[in-house]
Amino acid sequence: MRCALCSGAIKPGDEVNLHHPVYRSAGGRETEPTHRDCHIAFHSQQGDFRYFGRIGGQISALSKQWAFNLKHVRTDPLYDAARQFNVAFYAH
Repeated sequence: MRCALCSGAIKPGDEVNLHHPVYRSAGGRETEPTHRDCHIAFHSQQGDFRYFGRIGGQISALSKQWAFNLKHVRTDPLYDAARQFNVAFYAH
């Protein structure tokens, strides 16, 4: 088996990630095996972690998930309304 990003051999015991050549968010379904480090480096060079982090931050802000995670906020009664909003609209 070969890494789709560096073309190097993937040896038994190597950590393998499955890479979507066409991002899942763009409808991609096929995957290719890659070395874990190659996969991380590829997405880091593309700026994907920064982009996806920004999207995740926006979702957290809208859903008020931060009210459960931030130190000194998660137990402060001042933020009860934010926690109740999250539970009412986003809890499963």
